[in-house]
Amino acid sequence: MIGLYDHQGVLRFAGRDTDDCLDYADLFGLGPDGYSLMSLSASVELPQLPQALSAGAGDQS
Repeated sequence: MIGLYDHQGVLRFAGRDTDDCLDYADLFGLGPDGYSLMSLSASVELPQLPQALSAGAGDQS
């Protein structure tokens, strides 16, 4: 996925490839100095889970 951002850094369009984004820019009259293209990651960040208790910390002898 490719994202098209305007000169203020606002995501205006996300497409399959660069051509989709360039078509969007052309449709709305955005010149090359009015936008930037950036690859969008499809990865998801998982929240960090608390570390497990060390072995033997809960043993009651």
